[in-house]
Amino acid sequence: MPRRDPRITRRAAFQARRMQALSRVFMPLLFSSARLRFATEPTARPTTATIPTRHGPIRTLVYAPPARRIARHEAAGSRPPVHLILHGGAFIVRLPQQEDNVARYLASEVGCYVVLPDYDTAPRVRFPVAEEQAYDAYRWVREHAEHQGWDRDAVSVGGGSAGGKLALNVALLAIDDNYHRPAAVSAEYPVLDLTREDATRVSVRKRPMVSPSMMSLMRRTYFADTDLSSPLASPALHPRRGELPPTLVLTGEHDTLCREADDFARDLAAAGVDVTHHEFPGADHAFTHTKPVETAEAAIRMIGEHLSRAFAGTAATEDCSDAPG
Repeated sequence: MPRRDPRITRRAAFQARRMQALSRVFMPLLFSSARLRFATEPTARPTTATIPTRHGPIRTLVYAPPARRIARHEAAGSRPPVHLILHGGAFIVRLPQQEDNVARYLASEVGCYVVLPDYDTAPRVRFPVAEEQAYDAYRWVREHAEHQGWDRDAVSVGGGSAGGKLALNVALLAIDDNYHRPAAVSAEYPVLDLTREDATRVSVRKRPMVSPSMMSLMRRTYFADTDLSSPLASPALHPRRGELPPTLVLTGEHDTLCREADDFARDLAAAGVDVTHHEFPGADHAFTHTKPVETAEAAIRMIGEHLSRAFAGTAATEDCSDAPG
């Protein structure tokens, strides 16, 4: 695969690679605090899998729940659920391990497998490669469930920032394809409407995490020559968003992406979607991975509770379908 999509200018590609290099240095330092890890049971190091997609194979981390959780399912004649996480990074950064604290918490506390693919980003590729790889990964999770040991009918999807958009893309692509919808969607501080002017993305902070320059770089690289009003680019504009499964939307008051996600949550509620929306006062972007600890813990617990409710509903549905008529 070439190092740069030809429709991305050399200058923009250079800026994206510089962002990638800086992220490899600073993001592990920013997101590595032991105080931001809330799992109460130890989980093994993730294994790796390779998921084939229409754009080539992608390396994937797989977190397993504690052995006792798996044994409990086996004793009940069932299998653990599975959650697909799409990492953030402005469609430029490739650090799926940034989601380690969330993945370990969900494996420990919810008792689910967590699948974390390393999808392709700019400047090597551009829209819609990541969206299509994410959807292919979701279908792989379902279709290889028997071999992997998880429940194909209890698959959820989520992510933060760019990953939150991709999670919603996955669910909406499944709806468009008349394929099995995820059991639930979780979208944390997502970017959802790329048609919005940057002037509408405001914050009281002088240096918010998602700046106009970052949005500009994202548009000049991953979304170069893209119709930003297409539903795949801007899921907030998807005509069938009212068919989404139970959806969690978490936003931060001082995040420049807050307003579009708040509007999206209200739109879903008006359309009859089972949506849970919470805005964290004083929080900026990426609050599941940064201090204050109390905000990160509350947000990650909300994700776990949301998924647990959805998985419990899936189990109840399966029980009813297996019951005598």
